Amino acid sequence: MHVNQPASSPPPNWPWWQHDASSTPTRPVWTRVDGTPEGFRPVDPPRWVWVDLRAALRKDAFTFTDDNPAGLQYRYEAKGLLRAWMPSVDGAALALVTYQLLTADLAWRTTVTSFVPAHTIRFRSRTGRESR
Repeated sequence: MHVNQPASSPPPNWPWWQHDASSTPTRPVWTRVDGTPEGFRPVDPPRWVWVDLRAALRKDAFTFTDDNPAGLQYRYEAKGLLRAWMPSVDGAALALVTYQLLTADLAWRTTVTSFVPAHTIRFRSRTGRESR
């Protein structure tokens, strides 16, 4: 299988929970449901995108800290798979993207699937470099 080819299996069923009628303000109850919210739009097949992690995982611009060699890197643009779109409360688009985070020493990595603002992703162009 080529790295840049979408998986042949069907898209995963993203878990959603709905507020249960038995909830109270002090005891919220959430029930797992099979459906999705009205605004959730799956992308089938998933599309390759670049995720600007610096913008997506932005920390306070006025806080300066020393680099932690055991921390996660987020100062780069990561290759990711766009899986779905969903509007935010203020109407801005959010993209559900799966991407990898690396540790500062590049010894460890983890895969993350999260919503990121649409302005932090860009679609990947098809070039010879990306066909491998």
